Amino acid sequence: MNTTETAIAQMPEKRITIEDILGDFGFRVRWSVLDYWADVEVFEIAGRGVDPDCPLFALKGKPNEILEIEIDDAEPYLEGFVKWDGCAELNQGQPHWCGPEVYKNHIELLKYIYRRAFELMGREPEEKWED
Repeated sequence: MNTTETAIAQMPEKRITIEDILGDFGFRVRWSVLDYWADVEVFEIAGRGVDPDCPLFALKGKPNEILEIEIDDAEPYLEGFVKWDGCAELNQGQPHWCGPEVYKNHIELLKYIYRRAFELMGREPEEKWED
């Protein structure tokens, strides 16, 4: 085994968590977490199928096509990471927001990402998010 292979073999495995938040038309969030780093991918739930337990998502690369698909094939709403020290990079693309409720949902999403990242990392943030 060379040095790179040894380093990869010794890397801890990320813990995966998938959650739906903010109601029927909120978001599905996939976390990939280490003790010091939390990757986050967010997918907007664009509708519900015949089975109300099956959310609909925009197809990756074709955001006007709303389908019952796995999130691996869905257009991300937001992607990024939160680190142990509270620093984050969140790529939000160019989401389209109509009206105050959508703005409020986005704010709630950001609050959730910050708080939940620390819960999943098993850490207390240096700065708490106060309401």
